[in-house]
Amino acid sequence: MASPRESPCRILVMASGYGSNFQALIDAVADGRIPNSRIVRLIVNRRNAYAIQRAEKAGIPWEYFNLIGHGFVSKGEEDEEQIARGREKYDAALADKILSESEQRPELIVLAGWMHVFSGAFLEPLERAGIAGIINLHPGLPGEFDGANAIERAYDELKAGRITRTGLMVHYVVQEVDRGEPIMVQEIEWKGEGLEELKERIHSLEHELIVRSAAKVAGEILSRRRG
Repeated sequence: MASPRESPCRILVMASGYGSNFQALIDAVADGRIPNSRIVRLIVNRRNAYAIQRAEKAGIPWEYFNLIGHGFVSKGEEDEEQIARGREKYDAALADKILSESEQRPELIVLAGWMHVFSGAFLEPLERAGIAGIINLHPGLPGEFDGANAIERAYDELKAGRITRTGLMVHYVVQEVDRGEPIMVQEIEWKGEGLEELKERIHSLEHELIVRSAAKVAGEILSRRRG
C-alpha cells in the first residue's frame, strides 16, 4: 500500500454546466499530464449540468447541491439581506460538506465553470483546514474585467481602441471576485475579429491553461507533503 506521501493529490472539481473543462481535467489526470493526482469528486449546483454525465462515464462520484433547491434561499426571493444570509448559510454548509469527507478530503479544488461567487463563509473554514488550493479559470487578464461577461466587456474596449489585447488566467480564489493571485496567464492579441470569433478563440485555450495550472498547483501540494 502506498504511503500518504506517495498517494495521489486529491482533486475536487466544481462545475455548473457543460463541463468541458472538467472533461479536460479528467483526460489530463488519465494520461499523466496532471501527474500523481486523482479526481475524487464532482459537485454541481445545477441539476441538469452535463458535467454529471461526464462524471458518471469516468466513474467519479458526484453530488448536486443548490442554493434554492436545498432551501437556503426561497425561489423568487427579492430581499437582498435575505439573499445574502442565505448565500452565507449555503457557503458554510458546502464547506462543511467538503470537510466532512475525512478520507477523501480534497487537497486541490478546481472551479471549472462554477457559477457562484463564494463568501468567506466558504473560503475561511477551508483555509483553516489547510485547503488553500482553490483555483478558478477566468476569461480576462489580472485586474481587468473581473466578474461576469468579461469577454463581452473586453470586446467593447477592443472595438473602441482603448486596449489591443485581452486574455485569460487561472487564479487562486479569494473573496474579491477574480482578484486572487494569478497562477498562469495567457494574453491574446485582438485580430479584429467579431465577438463570437473572439469567444471561440479564448475558449479554445481554456482547457490547456486549466490543465497546466492544476498540474502546477498539484505538484506544489505534493512537494509540500514531502517537506
